[in-house]
Amino acid sequence: MLSKINTQFKWTLLGLCIGVVFLFLSLRNIDVYTVLENLYTIKPFPAVMVIVAGLLFMLIKSLRWSVILNPVTHVNFSALHSAVYIGTAANLIIVHSGEVLRSALIGRNSRIAASAVLASVGVERIFDFMVVIVLFGVLLITSEKLPDYVAAAGFVAIFMIIAGLIAIVSLLVPSKTRRSIRLMVIRYFPEKLSVMIRSQLKRSLVGFSTLGNPSLVIKVFFLSILQWSCIIFAIWLCAYAVGYTATVAMAIAVWILMVIGLTLPSSPAQLGTTQLAFTLGLSIAINEMQIPFAASVVYTCCVNIPYMIIGAFYWLRLSEFRRETQKIESN
Repeated sequence: MLSKINTQFKWTLLGLCIGVVFLFLSLRNIDVYTVLENLYTIKPFPAVMVIVAGLLFMLIKSLRWSVILNPVTHVNFSALHSAVYIGTAANLIIVHSGEVLRSALIGRNSRIAASAVLASVGVERIFDFMVVIVLFGVLLITSEKLPDYVAAAGFVAIFMIIAGLIAIVSLLVPSKTRRSIRLMVIRYFPEKLSVMIRSQLKRSLVGFSTLGNPSLVIKVFFLSILQWSCIIFAIWLCAYAVGYTATVAMAIAVWILMVIGLTLPSSPAQLGTTQLAFTLGLSIAINEMQIPFAASVVYTCCVNIPYMIIGAFYWLRLSEFRRETQKIESN
């Protein structure tokens, strides 16, 4: 338990350091007074629509997860929806902790191994990066000259999805060589541990069941496009709220940079990572940085902070429900 806390502390500290560096880079050559003026004159309706787009993203994300889990087990949609918010809020506090947390919550309540649920989250990531590659292709076609950092982010996404698919294929496709290697490695562990590892590997394979169904793959990919379109629309609205009409290409560029940037440890509420993505992505056509930075503040306040608040609400409600259940059982 202590080692787990130390690991989380190290990841959080690293995320804070990276966030501070990213925030410093995004604040260079920025007139703070102009940023505050842009935020003071913000358009209320687009800002409210950013919140709506963010909530719609979470709704579709929960629906996509239910489709991925459907071949494995049926899970109540409200349970998935609340788990997604709790996991997202956890990610916004301690980076990359939310996936494990929401998998454990659903695994505990659905009679399915948490490792299988976690594998379904891995399937989500594969589809997320597939969308990144598709929209990166759109940028390559529609943009005359793509900035080097956006192109680099797109190629990183391509590398990550290839690596992920290779890993999944190596698990799903039988191979005597791979089985021999796994057995050779596992045999050096204590007997109980090796039995547990083999059991968890078998259970986790269930989480990849969706990939064997072409109709489900198409459905999940469509939902992935739809959910991330909500975030791209939210990015566009953030720029519009502070007085700038961005192009779709600029909004996509910001989103790609955010997705790739968030594979690294990030600070709470993704401060720094969000700001740098906006200032770099919107600078494709804007020569000054005040508007992009102001737009990033709108995104943080209207997307990330509501996620943290709603996630905390669901977590407290879940904790209260557990206390009530334990009280009833004890009586």
